[in-house]
Parts: sequence; structure tokens; C-alpha cells
Amino acid sequence: MIIKNKAIKSVLDFSGKYLHAPEQRIILGATALATQPLIDLKNKNVDEETRKTSVARTIAKIIAGTLVGVAVRYAGIAFVRRYTKYTPVINAQGLVEKLIPQKGRSFFVPLFTKKLKPGQESIFPISKKALDKRIEKYIKAMGTLAATIAMIGTNFLCDAPLTKWMTNIFVKKIEKDKTIKESEGR
Repeated sequence: MIIKNKAIKSVLDFSGKYLHAPEQRIILGATALATQPLIDLKNKNVDEETRKTSVARTIAKIIAGTLVGVAVRYAGIAFVRRYTKYTPVINAQGLVEKLIPQKGRSFFVPLFTKKLKPGQESIFPISKKALDKRIEKYIKAMGTLAATIAMIGTNFLCDAPLTKWMTNIFVKKIEKDKTIKESEGR
């Protein structure tokens, strides 16, 4: 698909440049929180009590999922950043010639210096500024991958218990409000 509209293109360029996995998860959570509870509330196929409980559970799931998702994504990026330490070798022209991984802190240093196949060009020599941009994109992408793997566990260890706890709080609030309304109606 070719996008010709400059406004749409600028929004997509901005989001691709500045909105990474944690920010995207916040947007997803906000959108879900603004729409899904209303959909559950308008479901006429179930009784009113079930609708209210469904709304409480939906809100709890969205909040818990967003909080845990954002935290895990930021943690994944921070983890990869911590283990992407290297020393650049700079030539006489001020360009980076290669990266020397720091011992014990270089697990995620990209293999830019790997021997290339015939016909492929190395990124070296490269300016420090251009290298820093590439490394930052790499860290965010690899951090997101690490977070995705971590989320297999956090969905069971954090999301589910937090959702259950929050649902219970919201249901109690609904029941309390119902009791108050019933006592006022007498």
C-alpha cells in the first residue's frame, strides 16, 4: 500500500520514530479502556448484574494488562540496554571502525563486525552519531523481543492475579453502590 497523504505519512513517520512497544501498549490500553467497557455495558443478551460484573472484569483486565505490559516492555528494553556495552574503535577521520564488546556486559552487542557475504557492505566506517541511532533502534527492538518472551510468564504470574484482585475490588464497589441505592429507594 502506498500512502500519498502527507498528513497520514507524517503521523506514521512520527509514530515509527518515537512510539515504541511501551508507548504503543499505553495507547492500546487507553483505547480499550475507552471502548470495551461500553460494549460490555450495552450487551442486552445478559442480565444487568452479569453486565456490571463483566464491565468490572473488563476494566480490571485492561488496567492490569496495560500496567504489567508497559512495565515488562520497559524492563526488557532496560535489560538489553544494560547488556549492550561496547567500546567503539575510532579512526583518524573520527569514524567508528569497529566495536569491542565489554567483558560481562556485552551479551546483546550486535554483530556488526561479523564477516559479510560477498556483495554485502559493512556498516563500518560509520559516524558515532549514526551508530548511536542504529544501536538505539536495535536496543528497543531486542528489548521488545526479550519482553515478549518474558510476558509468557508475567501473564500468569502478574496479570491474572492482579486482574482477579482488581475485579474483586470493582465488584465490591458495585455491590456497595447497589446496596446504597436500594436503601435510598425505600
